[in-house]
Amino acid sequence: MHLVIGLGPIGGNIGARLAELGEKVYGYDFNTERVREWSEENKSPAGVDLAAVDWQSVSSVHIAVRLADQVSSVFQALQDHTEQPLTIFVHTTLAPEDARKIFSSAPGSWRAFEAPVSGGPQGARQGTMTIFLGGPATTDAEDKLLADISGRVFRMESYGQPALVKLLNNALATYNLAATARMLNLATQLGVPAKGLFEVIGVSTGQSWMSDNFTDVQYDLLLKDVGLLRGEIGSLPAADLNDDVEQVILQARAKLGTVTTSLPVTDPSSMSWCACTMSSSV
Repeated sequence: MHLVIGLGPIGGNIGARLAELGEKVYGYDFNTERVREWSEENKSPAGVDLAAVDWQSVSSVHIAVRLADQVSSVFQALQDHTEQPLTIFVHTTLAPEDARKIFSSAPGSWRAFEAPVSGGPQGARQGTMTIFLGGPATTDAEDKLLADISGRVFRMESYGQPALVKLLNNALATYNLAATARMLNLATQLGVPAKGLFEVIGVSTGQSWMSDNFTDVQYDLLLKDVGLLRGEIGSLPAADLNDDVEQVILQARAKLGTVTTSLPVTDPSSMSWCACTMSSSV
């Protein structure tokens, strides 16, 4: 049985995905109304008391709460309710420092995975989301579980890296979102209808995932992640189109190995991970 703690947009949909695949799932949340609705919709048991969980049947625990303090509280609650070894996937996006601290506190008998996700509620529901994974080497059973709930897994070598990569990606997404908004506002100031420019962006060089989803994207979650990244590194790069834009572009391309340039590469990445496309046949 898979225990899902936190039945919000991500956790609730991960649980729904597993239930749809015929897996036994138990949902847990403090919100009694959310518990009732999720249980009725997915024809699976759910509750507000971890004491009601049949711990001997738990094969994995999925934690999808909002804050680092809540993850720590869940870790403590799990230890209070069972002494058996657990396989834990934490889907909450943490600050890298918090991730390192929280996972270092996990009991040695646990298989604890830092596993923030990208793809939103729809990706979680359809099993197409991306997972950034840190933790021990996965077993065949864990690989199958990951294949069931995601479309792609990026494996990383230490706790904190999954959070950092997701935060960097979401900060870039926020830059794209903000730039789109600023160009639409600038168009209006210059006498160009914003809707007209928006249609042009959708089929031309200004297009991005953020522009395609501009009116629907949950920017509050993006801004939360920007705040976490800023807290980790102090400040973010300016997005002004100033005189060093060409140099920045060429340096980034050099880091990717896509161009030859005489510009110095002074910040080579020390990260090492593999991107693995998962399929249900794993």
